[in-house]
Amino acid sequence: SREVQSIPSQAARNTRPTERLEQLAEAKKRPDGPFREPERPVSKKAMKAQSTERTRELSRSKGLVEGFQGNRHVMWNVSKSAKQAVATRRVEELSVPIQRESIDHVQFNPNVFRVSESA
Repeated sequence: SREVQSIPSQAARNTRPTERLEQLAEAKKRPDGPFREPERPVSKKAMKAQSTERTRELSRSKGLVEGFQGNRHVMWNVSKSAKQAVATRRVEELSVPIQRESIDHVQFNPNVFRVSESA
């Protein structure tokens, strides 16, 4: 466990939160379920509203450009020769990952924060 950085004063230990702080600490009251009740009712006039021709025109999708080609199929048949291929020695060498020392070990200096006597 960690040590206490500072010891609180007696006044800080005896202090009580204000009423406003208690109010802010309470969880919000939300209705159960994934849906909430509407916050304000929708007027009858708004429910009977009709969209304009311009709004309907803007809501239509543009469609695909002439000459558009869809995605190609991801899966394809692998040829028999590809299944029987054998990697060359050079390809085998290149496939082996390079083992490098960790940067923490390469640049580790235990005396980094020690001041020399000549300083």
